[in-house]
This record gives sequence, structure tokens and C-alpha cells, in this order.
Amino acid sequence: MIVYVLGSTGSIQGREASNTSLAVTSAGRTLLIDVSGSPIQALKRSNIDPLSVDVLLLTHAHIDHLYALPSLIHQMWLMGRTADLTIVANKETIEVAQSLCALFSLAEKRGIFAVNWQVAEEGRAAVTVGKMAITLFSVPHGIPTLGCTLEEGDEKVVYLADCKSSGSYPPCAWKADLLIHEAGGVAEEEERLMKSGHSSARQAAEAALLLEAQRLVLVHLPCDEGEQGRLLSEASALFGATELPRLFEPYQR
Repeated sequence: MIVYVLGSTGSIQGREASNTSLAVTSAGRTLLIDVSGSPIQALKRSNIDPLSVDVLLLTHAHIDHLYALPSLIHQMWLMGRTADLTIVANKETIEVAQSLCALFSLAEKRGIFAVNWQVAEEGRAAVTVGKMAITLFSVPHGIPTLGCTLEEGDEKVVYLADCKSSGSYPPCAWKADLLIHEAGGVAEEEERLMKSGHSSARQAAEAALLLEAQRLVLVHLPCDEGEQGRLLSEASALFGATELPRLFEPYQR
């Protein structure tokens, strides 16, 4: 199981980074988590074959997490994809995503591959990709939002998606080798962040400590690189094994 960060910013893109999205590969197959920027280009920059994507997980229906979906499907079709694509999301997110695809009449393209829309079932091994089991769970964000735990053998990766600090996590989120957690600002901004369903860098570090994670990667960051440095310093003061994301590079044991 290999994790790639394809984009790392919050709602406003940075000079080098698009909005937060991830790719995870296992046994030659790929899980894509959210779609922003140019997903085909991001996959290629990570040396991932875009046609190896079996499952797309959409965490929630905010624009920065799904606006590139029509482009992804259209380009896969142009590249000659014939295999079905499974899109997993909660009911509310599927409705928004389907409306977005319908706007561009994607289903009417000649010979286009089938898209299988799967309403998320929370619980252990709700989805599999390659040899990787994917467990879905809800996180608090203001609208219905999914986090996920990815497991292959004894390796575990947890992505908490966009979420405010709650102190309450499902059992599957504990003891991750890699925890990927949003950080939209620093501690003095926590009141504002909480109102919009987000967390500070300090709260991300607290989650890593509580969940007994081995490493913490901060995502959904402000686009300013100097501000990102402040977030890293704040989180690292509590949880030393904190990192800013390395785009398009593999994370593995």
C-alpha cells in the first residue's frame, strides 16, 4: 500500500498545490480520494496509471473536493477506458456528483464506460481495492462527510478528511502508521475554524497523540507557504513526527 498526496490546500489553491486529494495504490490498482485540480495530470506526476483507478471515494459535497469529477471521467473515456469505475460516497454527495456529471451529458458519450454509484456503508472493509481494505466512518464537518481507514496486512493509514476536533473517533482510527489530518489554521483561530467545521494544527497533533499514530501529515492547508510553516511548528511542538505533505511522492513504510 502506497499513499500519494495529489493536492494539499484548502478551498484556495496554492501556487504549486491544488486542493486536497489523495491516491493510494495496492497490487497495481488505485483508490482515488476526492478530485480537484487536474487529477489525470496529478496521477501521472505520481507515476500512477490513471486507468488503474478502480474506486473513487468522495468524502463530501464541498466544491473543492469534487469539482474535477467531470474532467476525470471525460479524460478517462478519451484515454480508452472500458472498465467500470466505482464511485463511493454518502447519499448527499452522490446526488451532487451525479448532477455535476449530468450537466456535461457524460453518460451520452459514445461507448463511455459504466460508472457504478455506491452509497457508502460505514463499517469494516466496506470497500476493497487490490489487497487493501477500506473502512468508512463519519466525521463532524457541518455536512455529511466521510473519513476512512486503509489497511493492508499490518499496515494502517487513516484519513480524517475535513473535520472539526471532536475527541471521539471510531476504533478503526487508532494506531495508524500514517494519520492524514486537516489543519486550516493555528490555535488562536480555533473558534473560527470550529464554526466552519475545521481543525487547527494543534488539534491535529492532539488527535495524533490520542490515536497513538506513528506519523502525522497535515493537509487542507492555507495556500501561503509561510503560514504552512507556522502550522508545522505548532503541530510539531506537540507531536514531533509531524510533516507537511510531499506532493506526488510515495508514502510507505
